[in-house]
Amino acid sequence: MRPLDDFLPVYEFSERHRLAIDAPPARIDAAFREVSIADIPVARALWWIRRLGRPYGDTTKPFIGGELPGVVLEDVPEEGIVLGLTGQLWRLLGGQRDAARPTTPAEFLDYDRPDTCKGVIDFRVGEGSLSTETRVHVRDPASRRKFRRYWFVVKPFSGLIRILMLRAARRRAEAAP
Repeated sequence: MRPLDDFLPVYEFSERHRLAIDAPPARIDAAFREVSIADIPVARALWWIRRLGRPYGDTTKPFIGGELPGVVLEDVPEEGIVLGLTGQLWRLLGGQRDAARPTTPAEFLDYDRPDTCKGVIDFRVGEGSLSTETRVHVRDPASRRKFRRYWFVVKPFSGLIRILMLRAARRRAEAAP
């Protein structure tokens, strides 16, 4: 897989998590692609709060290829996936109604609205490990200040969800025959 710098070399905000998993890469890859919000009750509660009590949808549908928003920038079996996100994430709806939102990797790479966030999230399978990294770039200083306040509140919960997602993948991978 290509490094995250190929997708977002400049960023102001980031977080990383890594977990050892006693399983071969193929099982780790299959396991993390099966994890759903039903596997992470804390995430379901946090999404409910973020969505102001609106239903989440199908809680058994996997995050990967299902409930995670954004555009798939790269997907390599047994290596991982990179997702791209854009929007004003500090706003209640996060700019979800933005008609200019990228829908392809090329559109994501070209996306350059200064008043929005541009972020990447990856999940990478290693030999006996699974890791995730999140990066966010906000070009406009005023928008960056808004995102900084949002990130201060959200980052601990975002990190918790990622850690719990990695643990759910580990449970699945290590329990597989």
